[in-house]
Amino acid sequence: MTATLAAELERQILSYRPLALDVPWADEVVFPYYAGLSIRNLAHTVVRLIGGPDVNGRLGQSPLDARLWAHLRERVRRVVLFVTDGLGWRLLQTLLAEDSATAQAVADLVGEGTLTPLTSVMPSTTAAALPSLWAGAGPVATGMVGTRLLLREFGVLASLLHYRPLVGKHRDEVLEEWGLDLEKFLPLETVAEALAARDVPTYVLLQKDLYGSGLSRVMHRGVRQVTRHYGYTDLWVELRHLLHSTRRNRCFVNIYWGAVDGISHLFGTVTEQTITEVRRQLQDLRDVLLGDGVGDRRTLFMLVADHGHAPVREYLDLSQHPPVMEALRCGLGGEGRLAHLYLRHDFRQVVCAYLAERFSGQVATLAPADALAAGLYGPEAIYSETGPRLGDLTLIAREGIVIGERPHPGNGALSRHGGLSAREMLVPLLMRLL
Repeated sequence: MTATLAAELERQILSYRPLALDVPWADEVVFPYYAGLSIRNLAHTVVRLIGGPDVNGRLGQSPLDARLWAHLRERVRRVVLFVTDGLGWRLLQTLLAEDSATAQAVADLVGEGTLTPLTSVMPSTTAAALPSLWAGAGPVATGMVGTRLLLREFGVLASLLHYRPLVGKHRDEVLEEWGLDLEKFLPLETVAEALAARDVPTYVLLQKDLYGSGLSRVMHRGVRQVTRHYGYTDLWVELRHLLHSTRRNRCFVNIYWGAVDGISHLFGTVTEQTITEVRRQLQDLRDVLLGDGVGDRRTLFMLVADHGHAPVREYLDLSQHPPVMEALRCGLGGEGRLAHLYLRHDFRQVVCAYLAERFSGQVATLAPADALAAGLYGPEAIYSETGPRLGDLTLIAREGIVIGERPHPGNGALSRHGGLSAREMLVPLLMRLL
């Protein structure tokens, strides 16, 4: 049953074509499916299930496709969401076919539940995806449309993972000293705030150095309690304790672990190191969840990733192309796999023509206005800062290609994300009642 549903949903996602790209590889692109099959819909589902009988307000109105959760109505009091950063659907499917230990762990985890694909958001990167997950809104409404963005209020190209300018040596969150209000940077109510208004607490389990960071403060408004862990082994001990202490309570428990993403960047996504992390993570998760004192037949467990990963083989160095460099007002925004260009006045057509003539097999160009009109950044109203942060032209790289505006440093990541390939955009959603 779960395999049939997974295949059906994957076909539905892959057939969704809200916009045509004028490149020969356009059929390789996977667009975000915000209408019920994306990570944007998770917060709405949580609020719908445990927020109470009368769900008013924005959150709760756009849940996951009913085929995934409608049968759970009136049965769920606690939702446990485990976010494994960087684990793509395609990588997981390969491991299930080739690795019996991983296949058994996943089969045990799924039980009578489901394992199906969802999509990430555009761009498929943590700084955009996690806020969308917590706010239940696409990047169009959060304003967090990439890892590197031009913040016009400060006149700098800044990191939205570390909240500091990209040029020069700066402390993390230095933008707060310059006047950035991290508590208001995300202009939407979070799922924790929506649940708190309904007297439903949210608990977070997070690596100790991540809680209190700029991104954490942006997303985790409304959380009642945070449990910190130091590394991999105490993660599972703390998770078991947290699940024991919240058993039979009406609450939301969120766990984030970033090792698949970090190891993929360092060693590559189809390597022994990454595969070992995935295997151990799923086996240890199974051992905790199926242990005594965890389940109560009223707990919905969900495992999801914010994005997947794709191996990279080619670096497109824009510094070697004077017509493009002459047009730039500053460095590239966005991601190496989906870049935002901030251009001098009247240069967009020149850049588009140059790239189309030389790189149509590697890069697609897209006007931000067209992307917004097609709903690629989400279906909500456009936040006032989203347009300026998107710049004047978006470059979408074909799978395996990274875009930069300076010579390759020689030690770049072996695997990247942020683009619209199936490896990056498709993520797993495992759901079961415990």
